[in-house]
Amino acid sequence: MYADYDFYRDEYHGALPEAEFEQWAVKASLQIDRITTGRAASAPTCMERALALCCCALAEQLQAWDAQDEQTQGGTVASENVDGYSVSYRSDGEATSRTAGRKHELHNICADYLTYPINLMYTGVW
Repeated sequence: MYADYDFYRDEYHGALPEAEFEQWAVKASLQIDRITTGRAASAPTCMERALALCCCALAEQLQAWDAQDEQTQGGTVASENVDGYSVSYRSDGEATSRTAGRKHELHNICADYLTYPINLMYTGVW
């Protein structure tokens, strides 16, 4: 894991409870490893703070999407009308587009933190 709860609370000033942060930070760290093709694991010490900040930002984003999915039954509910009780569902194409959009957003978050002073997202030969 690239960030612990003390860093999240004291440096990042996050608001998630400790247990919830720990759950999402593990998943965020896996996303960092995926997006950097494993280069983050052997990053120099000058990137430690950037990795921790990125981990915190990803953890909060993943948690927000999870909360959103919970409210919309996994993102399948597009709209709901209470008075006449009408529920509209997303098509499979919309769900695929939403997943692609989320992956793109995760990539953008990582790009904000992991490209300076060393570009950990660089996929060429070092």
